[in-house]
Amino acid sequence: MVKGYRNPVEYFSLFRNSLLINKDSHTWFKDKVVTMFDDHDQVRKGQNKARFCADPDAAKVIFNALALNALTLGIPCIYYGSEQCFDGNGRGDGADRYLRESMFGGDFGAFASQGRHFFDENNPVYKQLAEVLSIRQNNIVLKRGRQYLREVSGKDDGLRFGLPSMVGGQIRYVVPWSRIFSGKEVLLAINTNYSQASTAWVTIDDSLHKGGELLTCIFSTDSNQVGQVTKVELRNGKAVLLTVPPAGFVVYE
Repeated sequence: MVKGYRNPVEYFSLFRNSLLINKDSHTWFKDKVVTMFDDHDQVRKGQNKARFCADPDAAKVIFNALALNALTLGIPCIYYGSEQCFDGNGRGDGADRYLRESMFGGDFGAFASQGRHFFDENNPVYKQLAEVLSIRQNNIVLKRGRQYLREVSGKDDGLRFGLPSMVGGQIRYVVPWSRIFSGKEVLLAINTNYSQASTAWVTIDDSLHKGGELLTCIFSTDSNQVGQVTKVELRNGKAVLLTVPPAGFVVYE
């Protein structure tokens, strides 16, 4: 989904509830399910294994994958090297060795090398992830809140809303979701367009907001957006206009 080749509803519908085991409730197993997108075995891929960043240009959106993993339901698990954009990949028996690159020097290192140290404390993905994890740690909404994929409308429309979806086999647009806990909503969004900013009207909870209220950007991959506000308008119940940087990520509250 982050790379633009799955409908967002496919990802968000994975977060299911206890009705699946015939329990008469809608409690999701959020404190019992570990979520991740890279791992050291990738059994599901047979003998053709590859990290997220092995795809061309995927390093542009690896942070979005990490942010999505950290700020959606479940217990987030980050496989080492993802935050450093490791791109290991290989085929054949024992191909999983290519997913286990040495980070601190060794015979088999990242980026088809050896004898190199790859823990870069100034890597922008690593630094932004640390910032996002700090925001999560200090905001109970992002740790325990209910989760909703949000409907969108074009910036020049604002009347016809629908869930973001692929067109022609891909999606290059804003994918927003909300976390809600104890009467508070935090709105988050990624942009699956690698090269251009995307702007959309995004639905928010009708009962928790008033028309004219302001939401403030508390994180953006474009630091110039932090502190900017967007006004709640009476569209599709309630909605705000969001602009998300190219291959970017934003958080509003």
